[in-house]
Amino acid sequence: MTPGDGRFLASFDIEDWFHAENIKPSLPTSDWSCLESRVERNTHELLDILAQARARSTFFVLGWVARRHPALVRRIAAEGHEVASHSDAHHRFYHLSRWELVADLARARDTLEQITGTRVLGVRAPAFTITDEGLDCLAEARYWYDSSFHAFRLHDRYGRLATPIDPEQPVVEVRRGLLELPMSRLVLGPLALPWAGGGYFRLIPYALYRRGVARLLKTRSWFMFYFHPWELDDEEVPPPRLPRWARFRAYTGRKRMRRDLRGLLQEFRSARIDETLKSLGYQPA
Repeated sequence: MTPGDGRFLASFDIEDWFHAENIKPSLPTSDWSCLESRVERNTHELLDILAQARARSTFFVLGWVARRHPALVRRIAAEGHEVASHSDAHHRFYHLSRWELVADLARARDTLEQITGTRVLGVRAPAFTITDEGLDCLAEARYWYDSSFHAFRLHDRYGRLATPIDPEQPVVEVRRGLLELPMSRLVLGPLALPWAGGGYFRLIPYALYRRGVARLLKTRSWFMFYFHPWELDDEEVPPPRLPRWARFRAYTGRKRMRRDLRGLLQEFRSARIDETLKSLGYQPA
């Protein structure tokens, strides 16, 4: 059971190992079809872990992945998880023109909705690269929510917004009909520490990380957690030219992820984002 009244929202960004931003510059080719795919195996393992914990979640799935592994997306939906969009081709939002971004989001949504037969309500930008123009595009396309705002300004890739967002609020209306769900952080006095998952989950010792989650859930409506299927994969072979700093960011902590993710889900369980929003009185247009 959750220690406090808050809800733990485990969300998963479904991309293959070669989509990871720390890996891309060192790949031997930019043609992803020439690289070994590992996302199907890793995501099935994630689904098994969720099933064992009797937890439900939101999966932000790349359209590129969905077209190659439609049975995987159907399993995600069949087991009661929400299918949302992680864009189509994992481009950073601020690297795309407005037309390119609209086209990318539309292709991903069309792919996912054809496979699942249900409306895609949410988006997470690759590497949290949300922009003000991106929010405009999402609102115009009538998405219900975005979960891409990460307030940790020291990260070299995260997007920056002129739109005012209080990162301590679980839900902020950023455009008419469009909600923003910021990534969780842990505030200790003057320090605001990134605590939402991913690399931070791999780098922070589990006992300490778990205490931070429990502390936030006592005072917040929810905790927004994210994870990638490749973070479970301790058998993945790094590209030979990968710099040491990138190897550290991409591979550190993977060997303990099965144990730690199971522990986190068994203690805090998880809920879908769409169902949680509806239970709090929000409704999609």
